[in-house]
Amino acid sequence: MSRVNDIKNMKRKQRVITPSQVLAETVGEEEKETNVVLKQEINETRKEEKKVERKRVSFDLRTDLHKELKMQALLQDKNIYNLIEEALEKYLSEKK
Repeated sequence: MSRVNDIKNMKRKQRVITPSQVLAETVGEEEKETNVVLKQEINETRKEEKKVERKRVSFDLRTDLHKELKMQALLQDKNIYNLIEEALEKYLSEKK
């Protein structure tokens, strides 16, 4: 229960920003350039991912592993299936 309370308290402490405040903030040129570069990198990554042929699979996974996988996907800004593919590639290369 304490973890739920901790999350609730963190949400309460977050600063609320109105849309007019966001529009009033100025964005520096460096931030704009960084955002443009990041968007280009993301688009290139997505294009590369589209070239790979994939097969949809279904399997059961322990809930604790699934939660950790979701957290890692968020932290690394990747899709879950990319993390699974990387882990499988590493595992299979070690078995050779």
